[in-house]
Amino acid sequence: MKVAGAPTSEIFFAFDSSRLGEGTSDKLAPIVAFAQTHPEAKIVLDASTDPVGSSVYNVGLATRRGEVVRDRLVRAGIDANQIVVGVYGEDGTRRASYAKDRRVSVWMTRESLPAIIDHTFASGTAVIWSKPVSATALAPVARKTSRSASRAR
Repeated sequence: MKVAGAPTSEIFFAFDSSRLGEGTSDKLAPIVAFAQTHPEAKIVLDASTDPVGSSVYNVGLATRRGEVVRDRLVRAGIDANQIVVGVYGEDGTRRASYAKDRRVSVWMTRESLPAIIDHTFASGTAVIWSKPVSATALAPVARKTSRSASRAR
């Protein structure tokens, strides 16, 4: 669940690129300001690609895009532990054009890490966070995922 009143942003990328464009810092400035005054909130970076290329390649590209946005936020003073990258690759929500699919959507939540992971794995591929996470901490996610998998069989 997004934090009410928190800014959101979308950072777009050129085809087959994880290079940040001009104006990225300006787009992220409201996120940085909000995060600095709300350290309990996590910044979620949902990294996506267009469907051109292999799924494996697109997961790697989405990962690089999420990481470059994360690194920019860290350089702006955000604690890396406050940032979670959800990797969707080509499985992210489709937009009106491939150019709009090549993005990192930035939003904020007060949800727990397991809830963020659960949200991401509903259609995403991977989650990146700077701290190790125990199986105990992820137990609610693991139980839900195993129930979903057993129902699918």
